[in-house]
Amino acid sequence: MHQAFLSSRMLLGIVGTLGAGKGTVVSYLKEKGFAHYSASGVLREIIESEGGVPNRDTYTIMGDKLRELNPAGPIAILYDRSIENKDTMAIIESIHDVPEAEFLKRNGALLLGVDADLEIRYKRIKKRGSEKDNVTFEDFKKIALHEENGGGKHHIREVLHMADYTITNNGTLEELHAQVEAVLQQIGF
Repeated sequence: MHQAFLSSRMLLGIVGTLGAGKGTVVSYLKEKGFAHYSASGVLREIIESEGGVPNRDTYTIMGDKLRELNPAGPIAILYDRSIENKDTMAIIESIHDVPEAEFLKRNGALLLGVDADLEIRYKRIKKRGSEKDNVTFEDFKKIALHEENGGGKHHIREVLHMADYTITNNGTLEELHAQVEAVLQQIGF
């Protein structure tokens, strides 16, 4: 791949706590012309291709398997896809651990963190109603804190500390969009 292409592209890695609004940030950036690559999406592809049922447990197991092969796991697969597609503006969502973040940073990405209060996040995941979010508040809290604080392979809080920019999404959709716009202005978009 030509170095000029690699140095001229805008690559954003999205890291965030469970239910913080990563998907909403991604939707907004897609409207701005960014290509989107989803870790959950690639995990779903692999799980289904092997005859499995996508849920929070199978996503975690498959992500761990991929990270055993390459510390950047599904993120490396998505990065390669973005290069193959010659995307000049791309988002890779969602970064879960330090080696994934380090991989992206080594390859020129900026990390954008998204966080929100725990109770707000739980209300959001219940509202979206996906198969991996059908949990009680106590289960949600356990899962969220496990992922955030280094349980298993996930170290989301550490990765949030590595973020170049962080958005706190406790307000309205308009306030979130304004925060994303402020970040885009800071990075010269």
